[in-house]
Amino acid sequence: MKIHKGTIEGNDLEFDLAYIGYTLTIEQILFVMKAMSPDFIQINDNIYLLSHFKGYGENEENRFDNTPQGREKYINNLSISDVFYFSEDIKSHEPEAQKKIGLYVLEFWKMRLNYLFPDKDFDFTLSENGLFDESGVCITFCQSV
Repeated sequence: MKIHKGTIEGNDLEFDLAYIGYTLTIEQILFVMKAMSPDFIQINDNIYLLSHFKGYGENEENRFDNTPQGREKYINNLSISDVFYFSEDIKSHEPEAQKKIGLYVLEFWKMRLNYLFPDKDFDFTLSENGLFDESGVCITFCQSV
């Protein structure tokens, strides 16, 4: 027998679900689930987060790297620190907590991208000090070269 551990340590499914059901509303649970499985868009051979792509364009240049992978990396960038900027929860402002959240989100995105695009390889990045013009913890992905 071999146990395959979950992505997050300390799983106790019945307790975890009971706690979630007791502390969160259905709407809050759905928002978390949507963040773990966002909509993606494929344009030509590039893959983008749909919600981020709407603010850019396939041929729009960025000031950092205008290769196809550079555009993917830039457009797919998400600042975890910005997500918790207005949070009243003190722990959510700690870089270590933000790194954990970022790693979990990347793990779910990785599963979804590998399911949707089995013939493509992706690189996933977590940065503690920003990747472009943001500061703090951020995550992104792009296709492997």
